[in-house]
Amino acid sequence: MPITPKTLRMLADMCNVPKWHAEAIRRRMWRRHACIACSWIDRYLPRCASIFEPGCGSGANLLWLASKGFYELQGSDIDISALNFSRCLQEEMGLAVHTWHDDSLHPKNPPGYQDVILSINWLYHIPGATLDIFLKIYKAYLKRDGIIIFDMIDNSYNKVRNNAFHTADLKKPAELRRPSEYTIRMSRSEVVDVAAQNGFKVVRAAFINSRPQRAVYMVRA
Repeated sequence: MPITPKTLRMLADMCNVPKWHAEAIRRRMWRRHACIACSWIDRYLPRCASIFEPGCGSGANLLWLASKGFYELQGSDIDISALNFSRCLQEEMGLAVHTWHDDSLHPKNPPGYQDVILSINWLYHIPGATLDIFLKIYKAYLKRDGIIIFDMIDNSYNKVRNNAFHTADLKKPAELRRPSEYTIRMSRSEVVDVAAQNGFKVVRAAFINSRPQRAVYMVRA
């Protein structure tokens, strides 16, 4: 991303967003779930493809795509400070994406029909969310032959020690730890089944042996 770490920190402080927003951009090349998902778009879709990212946060994925020449880019998020950070980043980078405030699982201002719905590092952080709910909502906003790209915590993470606790709290006494921030964990076969139940077929998948273990999926109706 064409922005210095110093500028990232300054803008994050100015917008009062958690430090991880800036850190995620600075360390983007190590965030393979984001890199793989966006590289699929970069590799296989025309620059005129319309792309919407619910739960876009700072808009880092959209800004990366904008730097690659995509221009029909939209996103929404429930966090106003993250959206302000996104606007500051756009101004600093000389790039433009259209973002707005909305609850992306209960959208009041949904996007128009899109070629791509992109969901990265979002759905599995929302208490009560499910892949089934997500696919049902956003299938309605896909163009014919449109695709949905999303990442999912793999259920192999369930075997990792202390996986039930929030990763930021692992050095705290057990009684002071919060529940895990990863509220959904699914195997590939479970993802395939839920996708099929909603009329989708998994057309591309990549497993990432990170911590936590994740997989990235592309599905098409």
